[in-house]
Amino acid sequence: MSGEVQQDTLRIRLTGRGAVMVMLAVFALGLLVASWMGWPVLAGASFVIGSVAAVLYVRPGDLLMVTIAPPLLFGIALVAVKAVTATGSLALSIAEGTAITMAEVAPWLFAGVVLTLVIAWARGLRGCVRELRQDLRAVGRPAAVRLAADRLPAGRPATDRPAAGRPGADRPAADRRPAATVGPPPGPAAGDAPPPGL
Repeated sequence: MSGEVQQDTLRIRLTGRGAVMVMLAVFALGLLVASWMGWPVLAGASFVIGSVAAVLYVRPGDLLMVTIAPPLLFGIALVAVKAVTATGSLALSIAEGTAITMAEVAPWLFAGVVLTLVIAWARGLRGCVRELRQDLRAVGRPAAVRLAADRLPAGRPATDRPAAGRPGADRPAADRRPAATVGPPPGPAAGDAPPPGL
């Protein structure tokens, strides 16, 4: 029993927001120390450490967010650190410092992103992507079709669903006009006068 309790207490699970905050703190701290010490390897190492730690300790349902966020968070932290440590012209110092630091840590950024993706894929990133795809498909359907599909009885065929974009598709069937048929127009009725010119 004590082994089970101890195992559960050692397993830390972060929410997506918690993992983002951890990454931001690790990135900012690593960039600050690297800036003060003049050691750019520390900035890159902080990116790898923060990204990998976040993807290892986040809940499986938040893997997608944690795999996408690190480069953006690193960029935000980098600009903030360069603004804090800037000397001389603020805008020029931030632009120059950001460009130089990004060039120095580019291999670390690439390695961190690849390592994060590999770990996330092993932890179930594929399921998160599948869920996102299903959610996007559901959102992409027009509201009338989604509502009609929700109201259909289980045995009703899908062909009875209102067509998306058709005028009046959201009105009850009794209020709709019959759909136009495709084919040749009907001929003159018996007793009608022929068209002029014939």
